[in-house]
Amino acid sequence: MSVKVICYLSFGYPTIEESMEMAEHYIEGGCDAIEVSIPPKNPYRDSAYLQELFHKAMDHCSDYEEYLEGIARMTDKHPGTAFFFVLYHEVIMAIGAEKLGRFCKDHHITNIISGDLHDEEAIQTLHRCGVKLARSVNYKMEEADIMRCIQADGFTYMQAFPSEGQYVKPGFDELETCIQYLRERKVSEPIYCGAGIKCPEDAAKVKAAGGNGFFVGSSIIKLYEKPEELVKLIQEYKEAVQD
Repeated sequence: MSVKVICYLSFGYPTIEESMEMAEHYIEGGCDAIEVSIPPKNPYRDSAYLQELFHKAMDHCSDYEEYLEGIARMTDKHPGTAFFFVLYHEVIMAIGAEKLGRFCKDHHITNIISGDLHDEEAIQTLHRCGVKLARSVNYKMEEADIMRCIQADGFTYMQAFPSEGQYVKPGFDELETCIQYLRERKVSEPIYCGAGIKCPEDAAKVKAAGGNGFFVGSSIIKLYEKPEELVKLIQEYKEAVQD
């Protein structure tokens, strides 16, 4: 089974141009896809580390037109690389669902991950533009989350490993069990795993559990000033999930 290596790109950090340079390193390392965020003003759902990146990006540029222009140049330069958006509701509404949908269509971005998008009109507008909306589930394995994954036309974002002290639903303490259950419940789209993946050995565990891909973020972002090490680490992640 081919397992996708998906690298997280906090677009705009430290600058838009430098983000585009980081994408070049990601691709040099052999990633299969890049998950692109646009910074919100209130990143309440993310860790303190990512919040700091968002705030630094916004301090440098708060104009979403400039973000979209940079992302357009990046995606058009690399048509062979898949790009996903991970966006807050506030960012989607600030850009406008219709405009965002057209942008995605024009630049071959087929999936958006949004943990808090709740505007039904915006959701339908994105769907009309051909955008697939990914849904997420964690080790709580709540029925409402599972149903959204079953009904979604985009991939499922499954939490890779529970965080310390997090509630884990009894009987679902292993990633393989969670993925197998989602498949039994007829989640038919790819299941990509993220959160808690800190090294290539973690990626190998995702593959062994039946995941179709995995997201890497902070482990490579922290190597932005060491691009050779960054490229090497992505290559190691890729090697860890090769058949």
